[in-house]
Amino acid sequence: MAYQRFELTEQDRQTILGGVSCASLLEDHGFLLVKEKSTRNSLKYRKDDTHIIITHQGKGWWNPGASRGTPEGSGDAFTLLRFLEPDLRWFEVCQTLGRYVGVEPAGAVFVKERAPRDDMRSPAERWAEKKPLYRNGKVWTYLTQERCLPDWIVRRAMTTGCVRDGYHAAWFAHTDAQGQVCGVELRGPETHICLGGSTKTLFRFQPGSARDVRRLVVCEAAIDALSCAALDGRRGLDALYVSTAGGMGPETLAALKSTLAALSQVPGAVLEIGTDDDEGGDGFADILYDLADAAGVAVLRRLPPDRAKDFNQTLKNMAAQAA
Repeated sequence: MAYQRFELTEQDRQTILGGVSCASLLEDHGFLLVKEKSTRNSLKYRKDDTHIIITHQGKGWWNPGASRGTPEGSGDAFTLLRFLEPDLRWFEVCQTLGRYVGVEPAGAVFVKERAPRDDMRSPAERWAEKKPLYRNGKVWTYLTQERCLPDWIVRRAMTTGCVRDGYHAAWFAHTDAQGQVCGVELRGPETHICLGGSTKTLFRFQPGSARDVRRLVVCEAAIDALSCAALDGRRGLDALYVSTAGGMGPETLAALKSTLAALSQVPGAVLEIGTDDDEGGDGFADILYDLADAAGVAVLRRLPPDRAKDFNQTLKNMAAQAA
């Protein structure tokens, strides 16, 4: 008896690619939406220690914890199902995906149905109304006591104009190529979001006044960038400390490429990767290694000296030991 080899037609392949949401696959495999860190363009799911980010309106996915260069790090619905169920044969993959055509994931529905923003002004407009930090204010106290940032770092960040007082949270500016505010990270005791309508590029903090920056230190959050600068002390006067506010979208990648292109013209310049010491931080570091290689910039991975999860935790540990 002759068996006909299974082949997927191009029309059926396009139907699957266009009609299957990768988020639906994750939800049916036990992944839960991380609601507070998800947006319409970036659904973040977690299961145990595995984090998957859904992009391109559900048609793409990315595993920030995947090892550098491995095929299971990103892709479309076909590669995601094979990542989730590696023992499936090819025709079983196609049959399974066919059943998902047109199925809308609960996570996407949740994000889409979030209450609309009350304030529709741009982040730049809202930023312009915020006042500078002031000593012993609520935000100043949060940064210096709860986050253990030294006074001189907070004062320097305030005078360089990259942080403002949001009363309940510190506001950290993300700027575009012209230096205009296009997004804002909000960090406070009960706040960990980006301002509605934000375009995430880079939070930038340059403690010194050197014309030629020789070190670019990339972290995941603004407070970690300030923590790195605090640990560096005077060594940081020729450095630029930046943060990506989590995942790196196209605007963030463009900003990093532009900054690295300028850095490549400075003799002895180096990119220092200060992402968290965990699986997610390793995934971000792999992306930064590739960007540095493409720009021709020397690169090194920087980890907290006490092997804490992140650099701000190092400051907290130092403060606890000194108490």
